[in-house]
Amino acid sequence: MTRSALALLRVISELVSIGAVSATAYVLVDVLSAKFSGVPAYVFDLAKAIIIIGGGTASVKALGDYLVKELRPRIGDRAYSVGNTFKVLGYIAAIIAGFFKIGATSQIALLGGTVAGIVLGLALQPTLGNLFAGILVIATNFVRVGDVVRIINWQVPYQWAFSPAYKYFSPDYITPGFKGKVVEVNLFYTVLVTDSGRELKVPNSIILGGAVIDESTPQWSQELVVNLRVELPLSVVDLDKLEEQIRDLLSDLGVRSVYLNEQSDKDYVIVLVRLAVPRDRDWRAVKSEALKRLLKFRNELIRVNEQRYLCLTRSICK
Repeated sequence: MTRSALALLRVISELVSIGAVSATAYVLVDVLSAKFSGVPAYVFDLAKAIIIIGGGTASVKALGDYLVKELRPRIGDRAYSVGNTFKVLGYIAAIIAGFFKIGATSQIALLGGTVAGIVLGLALQPTLGNLFAGILVIATNFVRVGDVVRIINWQVPYQWAFSPAYKYFSPDYITPGFKGKVVEVNLFYTVLVTDSGRELKVPNSIILGGAVIDESTPQWSQELVVNLRVELPLSVVDLDKLEEQIRDLLSDLGVRSVYLNEQSDKDYVIVLVRLAVPRDRDWRAVKSEALKRLLKFRNELIRVNEQRYLCLTRSICK
C-alpha cells in the first residue's frame, strides 16, 4: 500500500472517530434533556452547539493537515496556504453552524449576553486576542508562508548566549530575535522552522504586537550590508594606498566602504570592509569570498615584505 493510500486511510479513520464521538455526545445530550425536563432547553442547545463546533473544527483540522501533506510534494510551500485557507473557511462554517443551533431560542441571547461579558471578557481574552490577530495577519499578509523572518518581542525572550562566543567581538549585527521560515499561519498561531530545524509556534497576538524583520523578500531594501574585518601587519602595508588596494581587490563584490577600524596592538591594524550584497545573492558566500581574497592579499604582502615583517613585527632581525 502506497504512502498516499495509508495517509488517506488514516484521515478517514480519524474522521470516523471524531464523528462517532460527536454523535454519541449529541445523542447523550438528547437523552439527558428528556430525563431532566426541568432544566431550561437552552442549556442543552448550548451543549449541542459546543459539540457541533468541537467536532467540526477537529474534522476540518484533520482534513487540512491531510491536504498539506498530500500537496506539499507537488506545489511546495504553497500547500500550507491551501491547507490554511481550507481550515479558516472550515472553522468559520463550524462556528456558524454552532451559532445557528444556539440561536434557536431567545433565552440563548440572554445567556450569551451575560456569559460573554464575564467568561469571554476574562477567561477567553487571550484566545480572542489571538483569533482577531490571526485574522489581521492573514488578511494583511503581515507574514506569509515561505517568508524568512525574525521575531522580536519581549514576550519571546531571546538569550544572547545562544550566539557563538566570537559574535560578541564580531562586526556583524546581532538581532535579538528568533529567525525561521514561516510554514503555517492559522487563526491562532504561526509556525516557524528555525535554522536548527526546530519548530517554533508563536501566538499571532505576539507577532502582531511585536516587530518582524523580513529576511527573504523585503519590499523596500534591495541589498543587505554585511561587515568584514581583517587584521594586517603595519610593517607590510602602505596606509596611503591600502583603501584603494582593497577596493580594487573586491571591486566585483559591492564594496561600500573601507575603514581603518582600530589597532589590535601597536603592530597591527584592523581593516573594516562593508559590502552591499543584492538580495538575490547569498551574503554568506560573498563574505566568504571577500575574506578569502583579503587573507591571500595579507599573505602576499608578508611574502613580498618578509624581512620587514620579521624584523618590525616579529622582532627577528638579521
